[in-house]
Amino acid sequence: MFRSGHDSWQRDPMPGMLVIIAGVLLGGFVALGLALVFAPAFVRFDMSVSEAIRGISWPWLDPVARFATWVGDFWPMATLTTLTGLGLWLRGHRTSATTLVFTVALGSLLGAGLKLLFGRVRPALEVARIALPESYSFPSGHALSSVLFFGSVAFLIMLHVKNLKRATAGAAVCLLAAFSIAIARVYLGVHYFGDIVGSWLLGFGLLTVMMLVSARWGASGTTGTT
Repeated sequence: MFRSGHDSWQRDPMPGMLVIIAGVLLGGFVALGLALVFAPAFVRFDMSVSEAIRGISWPWLDPVARFATWVGDFWPMATLTTLTGLGLWLRGHRTSATTLVFTVALGSLLGAGLKLLFGRVRPALEVARIALPESYSFPSGHALSSVLFFGSVAFLIMLHVKNLKRATAGAAVCLLAAFSIAIARVYLGVHYFGDIVGSWLLGFGLLTVMMLVSARWGASGTTGTT
């Protein structure tokens, strides 16, 4: 997928492509954040989309959304990250394990800091189906951490699993899990849809940076047993 870290980086076009993709995604995040602060018409559109998502009424949706948002909580996500990183480390994929843990941890910390920077207030208390968090709304921490974790796992599956069908299926399940957690936050009334899109842009931008690191240093590299 990527050249080995021992090969010349300049001869591999993949890093340059990833730089462009990361720049577009992270630039899109900044543009969206500014629009949610300075463009009232865009904010109204965001609220309308969010209201439409909250208005979906299927009998099974409420418990599924509550479970999804629980998976995206701090402790479940921290536990999944730790156990997955430990499993990779014990199997000898130490670069992958380190990359996974640092991507999720540092990305989540960045998201928490950006909440304070943008200071977007959450939806009104009366529309929330669960307890409304006290933190700011943009970007969504649940959406960001789930994209960082499940996106990293999807990337590592594609990197390490040789069977293409199994790798594609595993990556698809990971992305579906991240999507479900994010949309559940809007449905439950604790985030706007714009918060989720912002988290996706930021999260996939950071994942692209992670792939850049992998391209340079070799996330598929192992130490010890394989």
